[in-house]
Amino acid sequence: MYSSYTYAKCRREYGRQCKFNNWGPKLLENLIPEPGLEEQWIAKNPCHRSTLIAVDMSLHDINTIRAEYAERGINHVEGGWPKDVNIDDPEQVVRFRKKAEKDESYMQAVIQMSNLTEHFIHQNNSIDIYEPYFIDPDCQLLHTIAPSFRTVAIMSDTFASTRPVQNISWSPDQGSLVAISYANLEFQKADPLDSPNSLIFDLEDSTTPYLTIESQYPVAVLEFNNRDSQCLAGGLVSGQVCYWDIRKSSASVGISNVKSSHRDPVRSLRWIHSKTSTEFYTGAADGQVMWWDTRKLTEPTEVLFLDLSKSEKTDDPEWEKWARSHGVSCLDYDPAIPIRFMIGTETGQVFNGNRKGKTVFEKISGIYNCHAGPVYAAQRSPTFLKNFLTVGDWQVRLWSEDVKDSPIMWSKRHEMRLTDGAWSETKPSVFYTIRADGCLDAWDVLQKQKDPILTIKVSDKSLNCIKCHENGALLAVGDDCGKTYVIEMNDWFVTPGKNDKALMAAMFDRETKREKIIEAKHREMKLKAKTGPKETTGKDNQAKMAEAVARLIEQAEREFIELSTDKQQDDATKEEDQVDEVEEEAGFEDQFEL
Repeated sequence: MYSSYTYAKCRREYGRQCKFNNWGPKLLENLIPEPGLEEQWIAKNPCHRSTLIAVDMSLHDINTIRAEYAERGINHVEGGWPKDVNIDDPEQVVRFRKKAEKDESYMQAVIQMSNLTEHFIHQNNSIDIYEPYFIDPDCQLLHTIAPSFRTVAIMSDTFASTRPVQNISWSPDQGSLVAISYANLEFQKADPLDSPNSLIFDLEDSTTPYLTIESQYPVAVLEFNNRDSQCLAGGLVSGQVCYWDIRKSSASVGISNVKSSHRDPVRSLRWIHSKTSTEFYTGAADGQVMWWDTRKLTEPTEVLFLDLSKSEKTDDPEWEKWARSHGVSCLDYDPAIPIRFMIGTETGQVFNGNRKGKTVFEKISGIYNCHAGPVYAAQRSPTFLKNFLTVGDWQVRLWSEDVKDSPIMWSKRHEMRLTDGAWSETKPSVFYTIRADGCLDAWDVLQKQKDPILTIKVSDKSLNCIKCHENGALLAVGDDCGKTYVIEMNDWFVTPGKNDKALMAAMFDRETKREKIIEAKHREMKLKAKTGPKETTGKDNQAKMAEAVARLIEQAEREFIELSTDKQQDDATKEEDQVDEVEEEAGFEDQFEL
């Protein structure tokens, strides 16, 4: 017989701290052997059952106590000076140093210390303490494995109704905070009862929000300050801009005036590299780009109308200027080029801007016809600043500033609409795109140009925005249901190879030269097409066309006749050969009969 025992434990007792003590051996029961029982033992052959004598063991996971770190400073005070010398008086310090340097004991002490210092200097120069002498074997295996990913966290909107994710921003200096803005920008579909607040999550505890950003209207764009992780700026659905300092409170510190703000929801916001780190600029569908300063948010510091019509009338009514302006769909700014910026429009064009210009045409230095519909993303490559990426309609395209008529590289047309894209911050050949069917595509241009390296099914709903972390491994993707997915890519998409940068530079240069040559040929063809009709009249053209057609007809008839005559000759020769063969066979038969 087998007896079983059930061990019961209450649920509330789980999760308590485990305490371990030093406990020596303890005798529970002593069984003395009985020799008489061995005679009653009968060996069974064959044996169909197995007996487990070992003790049953169970596995239990325990989380260690989280380490707490504290920052402490050291106050360094210069000492060793006599009491009668005031170190704040430079004249007394110089006088005392001259007196000490003339002492013989000082010279001997310097000579003794110089030998020891020289020894350590030579030793330090001979050894590179920053060189990786030993490489972790686990890191070496990562370069050989296939591309992969894993989902780190899913951050859901805490509000009852579903609000689409409109923008994601990572905190600077490789921080773990993620600012997410929620808003419904579809025409007449926004519920007035929806919460206008946005959320900030921490990756260490992604189940609950780290902080709630309070706002009067829904926040369409929310961005961390590039230098101060405690300050944020946002663009509202009402066209206004706000400024928050989370050290003070979750409410906004400043908000712009409605009259001097945008007339449509703010579509994009970027912080500007400046001395004060308080400037940013915004764009909206009303065709305006505005520069702001957080120290004075009542009105913008500068306004740019995207009206590029070369009209000589300066007294045009305001509604005509609004009608001619290009609506802004996205913005891009790279701190490495402080005076340059990029504007993606709803008409499918990308404007390359220069802030030093005074007029509209001086500020817009280049125009690129990128897509047939709105440009959803335009971003410069972090490694190659002359090249940028655009996402629109069903394609992603790579451009060069030197070529304005056509892209240097482009993907195939997808079946689903592309909604956003972003470059990898660490590997120059990798970029990511998201689609309306909830898929994320990871591209590596050096490996494949037609198809993505990896396709990830992130959500069942449409994906709206994507943001890459500074370390290159983490991606934050938001969907229509208010969920933000944090995905960690493996080393394939993070660590660049030794020659990746050189190969990418060579590829971009080669494709740029190729497009320049094609552009030059197209220009020559256009010039020939323009100058050709001027040299000859319409009647001459018709006569030449008739002569050319007649010449072609004659040539075709000549070739047809030649082919037909050759065929007749071939048929005649074949008949003669057949007759000769028949006669030879008849003569051979006559000889055989004789």
